Amino acid sequence: MAKALAVLTLWLCIALSAFAATADKRQPDWAQLTPEQQQVLAPLSGDWKKLSERQRKKWLLLAKRYPTMKPEEQQRLQTQMQEWVKLTPKQRRVARENYKKLAKQPPEKRAVVKKEWQEYQKQKQAGVAKPTAEVVSPPAATSIEDPAPASQPR
Repeated sequence: MAKALAVLTLWLCIALSAFAATADKRQPDWAQLTPEQQQVLAPLSGDWKKLSERQRKKWLLLAKRYPTMKPEEQQRLQTQMQEWVKLTPKQRRVARENYKKLAKQPPEKRAVVKKEWQEYQKQKQAGVAKPTAEVVSPPAATSIEDPAPASQPR
């Protein structure tokens, strides 16, 4: 009887410690973030409760790195977060899909897409480009799987 009780106690201790470790890994709610984290992640405040644990962890790691970033990197991150939260769920899905497709492309193709994207951004800043509701990425990124015409180098 004493041996069974000792085994049960040991099992309970192990189970509770595993549960406690899992509970500690949960990413905090918005109210539990430090003021510094809230300031850095402010554009995401409205969507924070909708983010998965993995997404929250990613953003918290970025917030931790934020103070060591160059000012232009900080500004770019803030701008990207602000633009991301303005997207509809469908636009976000398209952007994620395009990113995954682009990541699978050879470096030369990614360089072409990057150049086209930079041109698009310049046009957008100049007020020339008119993005559509369907397209969240540059024109080339929406047709990444289409082969380039024979007259163009890859």
